[in-house]
Amino acid sequence: MWKCAYVYSVVEGERQIQIITHHSHRMGDDRNQLVPSSTGDSPYNNNTLSAIQRPLQSTIFCYNFLSDTLEPISSTSTDYQTHASRIQRVGLHQYLFEHTNTLLLLEARQSHTLNFSVLWLRTVLQRSAVSLIWRQSIVNWLIGIQRKNHMKEEVAQHCVRLLDARDTLRGHYDRDYQLRAMGYFILVAKFHNRIQVKLEEYSRYSANAFDPRDIGHIVRHLFAELNFDFQLALPQEFVELFLELNSTETCKLNEPKIRALSNLFIHVACIQSWASCFNASLLATSVLVLSLKFMRHIRSDIPHLNYVLWTCTYPVELVLGLAGYIAMIVADMPSEPTDRANHYFYATKLYNDECHHEMNFNLNHVKKFCREFVQGSMVNRQIAVGMRSLVSQQRRIIEQSYFTPHSHVTVTQTTPLLNPIPNNLSRTSNDTPRKPFNDQPEQKQPMRLTVRAVLAAKRFGKQVMERRQTRSRQDMIAVA
Repeated sequence: MWKCAYVYSVVEGERQIQIITHHSHRMGDDRNQLVPSSTGDSPYNNNTLSAIQRPLQSTIFCYNFLSDTLEPISSTSTDYQTHASRIQRVGLHQYLFEHTNTLLLLEARQSHTLNFSVLWLRTVLQRSAVSLIWRQSIVNWLIGIQRKNHMKEEVAQHCVRLLDARDTLRGHYDRDYQLRAMGYFILVAKFHNRIQVKLEEYSRYSANAFDPRDIGHIVRHLFAELNFDFQLALPQEFVELFLELNSTETCKLNEPKIRALSNLFIHVACIQSWASCFNASLLATSVLVLSLKFMRHIRSDIPHLNYVLWTCTYPVELVLGLAGYIAMIVADMPSEPTDRANHYFYATKLYNDECHHEMNFNLNHVKKFCREFVQGSMVNRQIAVGMRSLVSQQRRIIEQSYFTPHSHVTVTQTTPLLNPIPNNLSRTSNDTPRKPFNDQPEQKQPMRLTVRAVLAAKRFGKQVMERRQTRSRQDMIAVA
């Protein structure tokens, strides 16, 4: 039986993670899994090693709601047995770790968050106030389109992340910015949904400001510009995984009402320009803290120990500071917004669509909780420090964790599990060179097609031509 030590080592691969496992019993294909390893004797715990020599690790952290503390789980932690019983239950659901591992690696590979945080910090926000207010209106408008067409919750979040990564604070005129935002939204909606909305409908959503031909042209242009690279790690996906991770047989957390509350907090954050300056896993953790603290006022069975997975080590002050800013905005929102010009109109509508029949989830109760949360001493102190300080702190953590001054290839080997059978879980993997940080916008890379894909395309083209020739011969016979 496995004894969990709760540090999961993840090493980046160029296209996928090749992890070679020497089990005594073969467990099938386990690529992209979080690999349990020991925390005590790991050679990578040595602080003298440089960032280049350390492999990328994702660690399970435990958040204690009673004391507002955050610590990594190890065999020497205080509530080790409690941790073990909770995590071993989740070990039966391997898809949780596989999916979380995929999202964490996707988050670590991309530099969108770091690039935008650098741009946001360098921008004089007072001079850009008009464009940022326009951005808030655009995000509210996109959430409204998502609500009207009953699309998935992550569509607007995904679109906003792409929009900030490539267009926000980069000097676009208001009309061009809105048109590009609509183009991103259409692409993301096709990625997440099977709902087909005609371009004429999108044109009506813009009050006929854009012709369907203009919308189709910008969609094709953005698709070529993105070059298939529009998949991002999203806060809503992390929230669902964390809720499932913390569910027990007697306490189910991944429920529609709790997800609706979490999405309200995420949408409120997305409307702010600083939202894309933070990693999706960090933003999801702050939203999780807010949601579960609110739930603890309603349900007594919510556990006080909750778990998250990170590839960085974020201080609890950063988590609470970000949660405090979200709570401060929610506390000032109108309970029943009637003006569509209000930037939180559709975010509130989405929440009320799901929870307006539930007295405990009434928006006034949520606002009251947020006011009390902001008044906490630690949260209030972090809000007083200012958002620029929180963004700068996140930027330093990303630079130290993901980026190195020059590319370097290293072969790493994870430490074995705390397992009675020695040397049965040693794994090897190659770590690819990590991309150095660059302030300049990323250049579009040429699309690479494998030989197998090209041959498949040629075979398909040949079959199409043969069918056309057969059909033409049949038509000639029928005419004769």
